[in-house]
Amino acid sequence: MKNIDLTFITNEISGLPVLKSALQDEKKISYLVDQILTAKKQDPNADTSAREWQIDKMIYKLYGLTEEEIEIVEWRK
Repeated sequence: MKNIDLTFITNEISGLPVLKSALQDEKKISYLVDQILTAKKQDPNADTSAREWQIDKMIYKLYGLTEEEIEIVEWRK
């Protein structure tokens, strides 16, 4: 049964796009995530929205989203 489940999951996710980001982008995102986690650890109510928005913009750029597509994503948050 486990093999069947694994095959099903593999088939379902195989069509998802996976982007290979540039190492520099990956490092920037990782750095921002570390900053957010550190800030939240020190103060759970810390405002990290500016850093989160930076990450969002980088991800939108990686996927090549248009302004219209970004609006759809933002509207669904």
